Amino acid sequence: MKTIKDINYSFNHLNERLNERFNLSITWEEYYKLNKILKNDKSNMILIENKDQEIHQLTFKGASVTFVFNTNKNFITTSLKWYND
Repeated sequence: MKTIKDINYSFNHLNERLNERFNLSITWEEYYKLNKILKNDKSNMILIENKDQEIHQLTFKGASVTFVFNTNKNFITTSLKWYND
């Protein structure tokens, strides 16, 4: 059975990745605020990955975190460690 990747799934996935990659956690309130920031283009967009995904970088709880934002769903789906050479 295919997993439905709705906002609840994405929130939980993001929380797991933030913990795994940055030793951070996120609340629903913080998640909604971040989604609003990315939706309104008030962040450092690094690139448009494809027609429905953008990569944004912001400082979150003191760490430089890269977020993947789904423009069709209007919410963050995961976080990445981004290395600039």
